[in-house]
Parts: sequence; structure tokens; C-alpha cells
Amino acid sequence: MKFSKSLVSALVAGVAAASFASGVMAQEVDAAKDLMKQNKCTQCHGMDKDKDGPSFKKTAAKYKGKADGEATLVKHLTSSPKVKLADGSEEEHKVVKTTPPNDKAQVTNLVKYILSL
Repeated sequence: MKFSKSLVSALVAGVAAASFASGVMAQEVDAAKDLMKQNKCTQCHGMDKDKDGPSFKKTAAKYKGKADGEATLVKHLTSSPKVKLADGSEEEHKVVKTTPPNDKAQVTNLVKYILSL
């Protein structure tokens, strides 16, 4: 089977674009995981299991696909609302700290990662 040069060029460009996109996505996931680690999010939230707070997968299931889901979670992580813990007590949720301070793009990336679970 013989392919035209334009078809081969288009296929090569498509593979290159897909490779670039997956590399960018991997960087975004790594950045989200790093931010999660820096802020010690997993002390209160498990990936699959509830701890003092709901698991990340439970949070994703609650907000995924909702028009305001991403914005709601960004606000939650940046405004220190009162939250109920597993034992019934309440405390203020910690604000996610970023470098530089108050970098909404980093928090949004973290929220997108959580919603992807």
C-alpha cells in the first residue's frame, strides 16, 4: 500500500501533537500532585477512602459534570470555609498555598486533577 506524502506528513504531525499534549497533561498532573503534597491534602483526604474529609474520588463524583463544579471547588480551596469532619466536629478548611501566593491557575489545575479522578 502506497501513501501520499501529504497523508504521511499529516499522520506524523498528528502523532507529534498527541505526544506533546500527553506530555503537557503529565506535567499538569505532576504539578497538581506536588501542590497536593505541599499542602498535605492527603492528611485529611484519601484518594479512594474517606478520612476526616471525603475522598478525592467522592468529591470528583459529586462535582464532575456540574456547570459550576470547578468554580465551586476553586472557591472552597481558596476561601477557608467551615467544613464538617468525619467525627462531626467543624473546622475551617485550609486555604491551598501556592508559589507565587494566590496563584489561581495552580489551584484550578489541582481542581481539574481532582475532577479527573
